[in-house]
Amino acid sequence: MPELFIVGKGAVGLLLAQRLANTHQVTLITRTPTDAVFFQTDLRRQQLPVRCLTWEALAQQQKTISQCIIPVKSYQLSEAFTALKPYLSEDANVILSHNGIQALTPLTDALSTHQGLFFLSTSMGGWKPDSSTVAFTGPGQSVFGPCNPIAQQRAQALFNQLIGPALPNAHLAHDIALLRWQKLCVNLAINPLSALTGLRNGHLRAPCYATQVLSVLNEACCIANRVGVPLKLSEELARAYQVMTLTAENFSSMAQDVKNHRRTEIDAMCGYVVELAKQLGVTAPYNAQLLNQVQSLNLTNK
Repeated sequence: MPELFIVGKGAVGLLLAQRLANTHQVTLITRTPTDAVFFQTDLRRQQLPVRCLTWEALAQQQKTISQCIIPVKSYQLSEAFTALKPYLSEDANVILSHNGIQALTPLTDALSTHQGLFFLSTSMGGWKPDSSTVAFTGPGQSVFGPCNPIAQQRAQALFNQLIGPALPNAHLAHDIALLRWQKLCVNLAINPLSALTGLRNGHLRAPCYATQVLSVLNEACCIANRVGVPLKLSEELARAYQVMTLTAENFSSMAQDVKNHRRTEIDAMCGYVVELAKQLGVTAPYNAQLLNQVQSLNLTNK
């Protein structure tokens, strides 16, 4: 079986590892050495057939990586990619998976014309009750798409080989800008509000939150349209509420970050919309309000 590397040991990475271990040898790349045995639990608890290597061990073993998933926080992406790049094979495929929007140009510029860059958007529900266990809390939806020209050529084959079999609710999309904005809209509708209220995703469907969800998504859709991304408010509302339903019992990643006193990804979500609005000479007051409120939580948790 081909070896697949996953950067980190976060909830999404471990859930992907569990699903991909049937067809691949899965190796987690960690910052520090660990002898931990990882488990995934839903109806039953099962050990994950993965091994761990540190970045130092990768160098010592002179590993070459042909397939890798980077499911890290948006603010960790640049550091993780920089660390990974020396180990990539000439024809490597790199799959990003994170919340919010980060600039892809520094990454695509750093890759050769034969190295593919992809993006995996997933709302698959998971959380870590302890450092070695991931709990599966909802199937969510997943979308996979290419980010550079060689990835466009390989996207269908890689989806059929890797993503489709592992994530039954996944589909392939070739318009990466649209894909990333759709992912962003789901994030905007769920993450900040769940972080501020501490509620599970399903509770955000309550009528008392409808105006706030509508307002932040309306701003995002208007700004996306201004930069040529054809978002429709009705479709993004439907998508957001569908994800709330599919992951009803899950706490969003941002709610978990706040609870565990970790830095949130609000800058890559509401912050991205607010900054882009500023560049366009318009305002996004509802996103700005959520940005300020969650940043206040970040400061409180430091």
